[in-house]
Amino acid sequence: MMRTGMMLGVAALVVSIFLLLWILIVAAYSEVSSAGGGKLSSNPFEYCAGVVNDDNPVKTFTGPAMPQPIVEGLRKSANLDAEIPEDWIARGTYWRCMDGSVYACFVGANLPCDEKADTSREPSSAMLSYCKDNQSSGTIPAVVAGRASMYEWRCRSGAPEIIRQISKPDARGFLSNYWYRLGKPTSVE
Repeated sequence: MMRTGMMLGVAALVVSIFLLLWILIVAAYSEVSSAGGGKLSSNPFEYCAGVVNDDNPVKTFTGPAMPQPIVEGLRKSANLDAEIPEDWIARGTYWRCMDGSVYACFVGANLPCDEKADTSREPSSAMLSYCKDNQSSGTIPAVVAGRASMYEWRCRSGAPEIIRQISKPDARGFLSNYWYRLGKPTSVE
């Protein structure tokens, strides 16, 4: 009798755990679904209008990895040469949602599209080391200072020094001068 009661207790526990997991999964799906304006759209402009802010839409966007309207919009907005192959642009493009709009960035010559702005005014250990070896360098290369730094740096008497601010972060923390707000095309598939 005691053994039967124990088995019923274990069975009830297992059922309770499965029920709890099911509730958590449904709640998580509902949260993602409502964040996307009630549905997960395959149109990047509808998706961003619904989700409002998403720094990495690859996780929840249901359309193609690199939607054609983003490639076309970035080519136009960034004034990219018509000779640049479309697949090359697609492979080097990042996109995200900010304030309900689509923003895109083309890596090109190593732009930090996938990083938020480095707002630190404190020199890194790499900069300290560079200035130790290059006491009066008029500039610290971006590869040393960091491509996401908002500042242009130099070495003065062996110490890193900010020359000027060269960018500012946008509302989501990315370097604003590398990101283009794309207008919704007249027809989006």
